[in-house]
Amino acid sequence: MKVTIKDIAAATGLSTASVSRILNQRGRYSTASAKRVHDAAADLGYFKNRSAADLASQRNHTIGVINYPAETNANDQVIQGIMAEANRLAMDVMIMYAARDDQAVIAKTVQNMIERRVFAVMFLSVRPDQAIIDTLRRANIYPQEVASASDLNISSISSDDFQIGYQATNLLFQRGYRHVAFAGADPQQDIIGRYRYAGYTAALQQQSAAPTLFVGDGRYSYASGLQAVSFLTQTPAVDAVFAASDDVALGIINGLYDRDGQYTGQLAVIGVDGSSTCTRARPQLSSVTQDFALIGRTAVNEAVHAGEQVNQVKRIEIPFKIEERQTTPTK
Repeated sequence: MKVTIKDIAAATGLSTASVSRILNQRGRYSTASAKRVHDAAADLGYFKNRSAADLASQRNHTIGVINYPAETNANDQVIQGIMAEANRLAMDVMIMYAARDDQAVIAKTVQNMIERRVFAVMFLSVRPDQAIIDTLRRANIYPQEVASASDLNISSISSDDFQIGYQATNLLFQRGYRHVAFAGADPQQDIIGRYRYAGYTAALQQQSAAPTLFVGDGRYSYASGLQAVSFLTQTPAVDAVFAASDDVALGIINGLYDRDGQYTGQLAVIGVDGSSTCTRARPQLSSVTQDFALIGRTAVNEAVHAGEQVNQVKRIEIPFKIEERQTTPTK
C-alpha cells in the first residue's frame, strides 16, 4: 500500500502540514523535526509524488526529450549535457523514443509527454511537423529542436551546418585537393544533410568545381561509408571526401583498407562530430568537432528561461572547430 504524508505524520506525532513543509523544504521547522520526518519516510518507504507536488505548486520541473536512436553516438553526448544541466538545476528529465519522421508515432509520443506534465519537449534527431509543434504550444509546453536546425516555426539549438559543410570542404581545397565528394547524407530528405551539402557546394563554386554526391542509406552510417568506397574509387577524379559524419568517414577509411590492405591516403577524408571514433581509428580521423555537451546544456537553460513564453522562436548556433588528424595531409 502506498505510503502517504499522513502515515509519516502518524509515525512522528507531527501534523501533516508540518510533514509537508519539511518534505517540500518550505517554511520554518527545526532540525530535530526534519530528522524525525526523513527517518520515518525512509523506514516507511515513502517516495514523493513529483507530479502531484508540481500540480499543487503550479510549477513544473520535468523536461521531456524525444530521441531517435541514430547511427552515430552524437545524441548520447547531447543527452549527457542535458542531464548534467538538469541535475544542476534540480530538474527531472523524461526520455522517450520515436521514429525519426513517422508523424503518427511522434504525435503519440508527444501526447504521452503532455499527459505527464512536462514543461518543455526537446526533439533529438526527430522531425515533428508543424501541427505537432502547435499542439505542444496549445498545451503551454515549450518545443525545441536540439542538435539540428529546422525550417519550421520552432526554436533550435545546433551547430551551423552550412558552415560545417563550407569550412570542411574549403579545408580540403586548402590542402591541395581539387575534386571533393560528399558522402553519407541525403540533401533531399534530411535538413542537416541539406545544409551541409549547401555549404559543400558553396565551397565548390568558389573553386569552379563540380559536386560529386554519394548518399548510401542517407543515415550518416558506417555502412554508407563502406558502400561509398566502390563508387568513389570508380570516379577517378575524386581525391578527397567530406563525410557527413565520423561513422561515414571511418567506413570509407576501413573500406579502402579492406580493398587495398592498407590506407595510404588514397582519398583524403574529413568527417563531422568529433566523436571518440576519431582518435580510436587508425589512422586518426580529421573532423569537424561539435560541442554536443554544450548544445545539451544550452537547450536546458533556454527551456527554463523561456518560462511561459512557449511561442517564442530562437535559433541558437553553438560554435564548432575543425581538428585535423591523419586523414587530411597536404597533397
